[in-house]
Amino acid sequence: MRVVCDLHLHSRFSLATSKSLDLRSLAEGGRRVGIDLMAAPDFTHPIWREEMRSELVEVGEDAGMFVAFGRHFVLVTEVSCVWRQDGRSRRVHLLVAAPSFEAVDRMCERFDGLQNLESDGRPIFKISAGELFGIVRDADSRCEVIPAHVFTPWYGVFGAKSGFDSLDECFGDCASEVFAVETGLSSDPAMHWSVADSRSRAIVSFSDAHSVGSLGREATVLDVEEMSYDAVIGALRNRRVVETYEFHPEHGKYHLDGHRKCGVRMNPEESSEVDGVCPSCGKGLTLGVLNRATTISEFGVADVVKDEAGIWRDSSGEHTPYRHLIPLREVLAYTLGVGKTTKRVETAYFDLVEGFGSEFEVLLSVDESDIVSVTGREDVARAILRARVDDVVVDAGYDGVYGSAVPNVDVR
Repeated sequence: MRVVCDLHLHSRFSLATSKSLDLRSLAEGGRRVGIDLMAAPDFTHPIWREEMRSELVEVGEDAGMFVAFGRHFVLVTEVSCVWRQDGRSRRVHLLVAAPSFEAVDRMCERFDGLQNLESDGRPIFKISAGELFGIVRDADSRCEVIPAHVFTPWYGVFGAKSGFDSLDECFGDCASEVFAVETGLSSDPAMHWSVADSRSRAIVSFSDAHSVGSLGREATVLDVEEMSYDAVIGALRNRRVVETYEFHPEHGKYHLDGHRKCGVRMNPEESSEVDGVCPSCGKGLTLGVLNRATTISEFGVADVVKDEAGIWRDSSGEHTPYRHLIPLREVLAYTLGVGKTTKRVETAYFDLVEGFGSEFEVLLSVDESDIVSVTGREDVARAILRARVDDVVVDAGYDGVYGSAVPNVDVR
């Protein structure tokens, strides 16, 4: 059974998130996008946890799978670990999956002594990743940890600012139990295939959504035997990833090296020539995701080929294929020449999604003539089809500045 998953989300109890993020809005947004299985996020927050506990209905006995408002959920949250190791400050974001609220309660008893859990739905713990792993496994042996957006400079396990060159360095003896890594918005699977720690694990992509509008900007399609926690974990452990839906890595805000304050953006070769120092002010550049992927890879970024459907594959067929997607609202905004939160975009978005079932269906499958029949616009249909086959124009992000990816169409 193919299941589209987005397992890195947030609630209104995380800092810098939409105040409308509750289970109902997540479920309704997931239905519109076409997500089958979603994270029940931020479960360390005590008030939010009780709200989720009252609304989530477990599917079967000890299944670890829940339903609310017509969508399936599993308990997955993000935490931040901050500690010193080898003379450096380390800051790593991790996803924690749990099979039950009882397991969550047990780990939160330990977490409560480390941080005021009401202060942020994504708490900061001053412990190492290995210590965090021990706490979640003590809560329940079925709990799992997945490093989040692993190449991101500030909080990725491989990040340039505070990360490591390997999972062994970060997790120690627990590294062999880490069965998956998350790409993050500024990288795609090809950037991981030549990195030993990524290549030997499932490579997953999730949205890290801080608002309903960001749901599904990245997602993972799994082959699962049934809708249960153990089946989902088993599919990840056995690398039964059918494909992933990816943000264009250039669209992410940490793809290239640079210094936002000075407006300096460089590719890794250029930043190497200036020793990673901003030529305008002399301060250190933020080395981006492409730089780190290249630095710790065995043979540089892997070669990939795109087929006529816009799916990217490696020439050997060894790795899971992936697609780049531009969110439908962004395609519409670019084509219509208006902001993505405007009424024109929202009207066109809902007409398409309600007409054809989901955003993913529109982006990946609906015929050009059918899109025209709903929108009355050939340019919109052409833009969606160009984006579908990854015929796009990109402008890369750097040092916290989002890049862009737009369909290769003339909208004048």
